[in-house]
This record gives sequence, C-alpha cells and structure tokens, in this order.
Amino acid sequence: MEKMDLFLILYATLAFSTIFVLSLLGEDGLDVYVALFAIEFFIASELASPFSAPQYRRKTIAEMVMLLIFAGIVVERIIQILG
Repeated sequence: MEKMDLFLILYATLAFSTIFVLSLLGEDGLDVYVALFAIEFFIASELASPFSAPQYRRKTIAEMVMLLIFAGIVVERIIQILG
C-alpha cells in the first residue's frame, strides 16, 4: 500500500469516527468538528507522511492555516469560560 493511500484511509477513518461519535453525543457546534478535523489531519500526516517536497510546502501552508483556526477556536472558548 502506498503512503498516500495509507494517509487518505487513516484520515478518512478518523474523520468518519469523529462525525459518528459527535453526532451520537448530539454535538452541533461547528467549532468542535473543525478543531478535531485539524488535530486528526496533523496526526494522519505525521503517521503516514506521503508528501513530496512541493507537496510538503503546500501541506505546511495548510497546517499553518488549520493551526490558526484551531488557536482562534481555543481563544474563543477561553473567552467564553472567563467571560
């Protein structure tokens, strides 16, 4: 099995599990889904890193965007708790 196939299968499995479990729990907040999808992307890309050099640069940009979105969600939740 190629590394790209492993990456896609791993990420799809993680994403489907998240959707399944959160829907069973009745979670309807989009921020929870987005945060978990970002974390799962980081996990899948580290466990099965299939990217060539040009793809790695694009992956780094995508990771930075996801990290900023995740940080924004965390800051928003902290403000909700403190406010």
